[in-house]
Amino acid sequence: MKKYAALILILLVAPVTASADDKSDVLDIVERYGDLENDLEAQSRLMHPDRIYITGGLRQTDEAKNMINQITGREANESLNGGKTKFITTIEDPIVSIHGNVAVASFVRWWNVYPNGKTPNQSAPTWVTLVLIKDQSNWLISHTHQSPVGGN
Repeated sequence: MKKYAALILILLVAPVTASADDKSDVLDIVERYGDLENDLEAQSRLMHPDRIYITGGLRQTDEAKNMINQITGREANESLNGGKTKFITTIEDPIVSIHGNVAVASFVRWWNVYPNGKTPNQSAPTWVTLVLIKDQSNWLISHTHQSPVGGN
């Protein structure tokens, strides 16, 4: 009888532990997503190859081309400014829900942007929703949707 009680206890606790670990892993990806804004190539390794990116009224479905455009645009701006731009992102109030091998993360983000030779600026707060897929043991961002706080 004790053997069965121990087995039942393990089965009841195991899913909670896995879910807590998954939630922590997803929150880590959310923080890294923001922290890697200065290294778009490293940030791209957080993305699933079929990631969809929606922001500013645009929808991009080719992740490889999306990253090429982002990196090339960043390099062009930095060339015009005469040096690197530093980005510091703030992520607040992340909410994560796990549904098997799919996670949804929602949070508020804004950027402090420090372009070389220009006046620093802060973006307006933005709602961000990430959908992540667990690919084997790694969570990857499969969908990103951003919109201004307060609507369009």
